[in-house]
Amino acid sequence: MSEALRAVRSVLGADALISETKNLAKDLGGGVEITAFAAGEVGDELDGAAVASAVKAPRHPLDELRGELALLKTMLGWLAPGLSQQHKIIESLVTHGVTPENISKLLGAMESAPAGSDEERWQHAMTKLLPRAALLRAGGERLALIGPSGVGKTATLIKLTVCESQQRDGRIGWVSMDERPLSANPTLDTYAGILGVQLERAANRGELKIALGRLAECDLVLIDTPATNPRHSDSIVRLAKSLHGLGDLRCVLLLSAVTNSADLIDWVDCYRPVGLDSLLFTKLDECRYLGPLLNTVLSAALPLSFITFGQSLAQDLAPAQPELFANLLLTGVGHD
Repeated sequence: MSEALRAVRSVLGADALISETKNLAKDLGGGVEITAFAAGEVGDELDGAAVASAVKAPRHPLDELRGELALLKTMLGWLAPGLSQQHKIIESLVTHGVTPENISKLLGAMESAPAGSDEERWQHAMTKLLPRAALLRAGGERLALIGPSGVGKTATLIKLTVCESQQRDGRIGWVSMDERPLSANPTLDTYAGILGVQLERAANRGELKIALGRLAECDLVLIDTPATNPRHSDSIVRLAKSLHGLGDLRCVLLLSAVTNSADLIDWVDCYRPVGLDSLLFTKLDECRYLGPLLNTVLSAALPLSFITFGQSLAQDLAPAQPELFANLLLTGVGHD
């Protein structure tokens, strides 16, 4: 089938319109039969106006993914007819924006999946491929939250504090590296008082070392780093110099779930000089298509620590266990 499709595009061009593909019975000589038309040409079997309209109409960003799905379905149907019943799941994944390459990886991982329903076997494949969640350590954890402007670092810091304060008895401390004075951004100061958190301030590496020393008795220290533009390498280098070599400090990159795959993957590469230990996706309540998140995690080969779902500072945060993440992708296009 793959050779036949390449031959069609070689003769009719990359934009050839493939209207039908089928396998010929052995008594007809076997092989593959493909009905196709060159772009701009109309066969007697097709309505010319409809084809011309389809060719000229602006393409939706998902059209290319749907085309890839159709091609993938055709090849799967020929190479592995037994997978035909899984087309609905594959179509759902492509609708989410999961790339054909990652769907192929999932299919490979399904080979070792135990017996069960199709959905259970797909979930097994995802949990096998996704790195295990990097959760917070029980004591002496030092975590720096980094990421682009507007991704929700401060809100996530508060959510993590509320969540962890319910699960541990130790003290929690904050360090604000925001270059603005607290009077210009009173959120942390206000919530530190409400939550009983010790808040320190640091404008550079030297001050950060001093602040961490003052918080040495805390079981958990969360560092709110200044917003950085992933396109400005100088600011990322400065941030990396501020954080490197500070004991067991770990860095988590926060990314908005409403960002496209290409930017998400690119941003992970931009922030790698800081030394990333895990990823954290925010704003899942604003996101309908979750494929870019899966594409990013698989591309980055970094564990996903937490995900945030909404605006409530007292909840809407959950550990991103692979099982939870897989379930979000497999239960439909949207989620509640």
